[in-house]
Amino acid sequence: MKLLLVCLALVVAAAPARAGQTPVRISLMHHYFQVVVSSEGGLSVRQPEEATGSPYVAPELTTVLDIRASGSGLLLAGAIHAAATLAIEPAPGYPISIDGDRYRGSAIVQANADGTVDVINVVDLEQYLYGVVGSEMDTTWPTAALQAQAIVARTYAVAHLGTREWLGYDLLAGEQDQAYKGMQAETPSSIAAVDATRDTVLVYGGQLVHAYYSSCDGGYTSSGDALDDPEPYLQAMPDRYCRLSPDEHWSADVPLEAFGERFRAQYGDIGAITTISAGPSDASGRFLSVSVQGDAGSRSIPATAFRALAGNHLVRSTRIDSIALDGQDIHVLGSGFGHGVGMSQWGARGMADEGRSAQDILRYYYRGVQFAQIADELTH
Repeated sequence: MKLLLVCLALVVAAAPARAGQTPVRISLMHHYFQVVVSSEGGLSVRQPEEATGSPYVAPELTTVLDIRASGSGLLLAGAIHAAATLAIEPAPGYPISIDGDRYRGSAIVQANADGTVDVINVVDLEQYLYGVVGSEMDTTWPTAALQAQAIVARTYAVAHLGTREWLGYDLLAGEQDQAYKGMQAETPSSIAAVDATRDTVLVYGGQLVHAYYSSCDGGYTSSGDALDDPEPYLQAMPDRYCRLSPDEHWSADVPLEAFGERFRAQYGDIGAITTISAGPSDASGRFLSVSVQGDAGSRSIPATAFRALAGNHLVRSTRIDSIALDGQDIHVLGSGFGHGVGMSQWGARGMADEGRSAQDILRYYYRGVQFAQIADELTH
């Protein structure tokens, strides 16, 4: 398939990037009281907009720096008063450590009005993906699965550049966006998967694909409607490939008392819960709603809300086979882990095990898409 050139006009305010790099800003820590930043080669600390002039500290002066909020700014090493936002650069060729975890690139630390600090990692897009692929997928899995993960993760990241400008970062390092554990998640296979797919993204109709993915779809993918995003390439369809997942079928016992407390806090008091039953389901077999009956009333809530109240890692998806009260627990049987939209990571492994390529995997999970190359360097 002929590769298309995607031209992206982006305005992203970040620390200066080295030549040939596309910086991505990853929110690592939010509202921490203190952070320790270090680097074996030393640290240079400046205000983000200052490329020249004397830094607050320089590489020859410190390799470890304790940072906390103080007044309207930041306090360095308990003695140096600095501005409310700082760019911290390690010496060239050295990683930066943030509370003991190593990352490529540099860091921005900013003070909050409540006396806490936020930490943002500014890193090249491709180097960011080294850590994402290693965090999102078992790096002993087949090459094709890892390459498919690299392409969807890149597509997701590029689509989010600049979208949270008012917050000062592009992506969160967690389930809200993509798992990212920095250099400790990198392996030779995760790096190779990113390098082999460098600059490759998914497009549909000349636009970047909304590259959703989840762990396991439980045997049936969900359409984009499940995420209020009805894209034509996000279809509900049977999927036989994620059978090796430990979450293809699961059971969960949700403590009724804890669920009831969370339910009352969000939806009001309906008395003691006496019955929980399923509402209608969508084309993929996922519940759309759950009815909660109490001795003083009842509520019908979205199935996604039921899952969140029960615990997203306990009730692993809304593709639920049965739900009922069982003594002091809510007993739930279901299949899959996650929303089921787009690529199933375990399905990608299953397809790769059968000899399918990364391109085959992505064409299966995102119907009608094409592969494109982003510019070697995005203009910021």
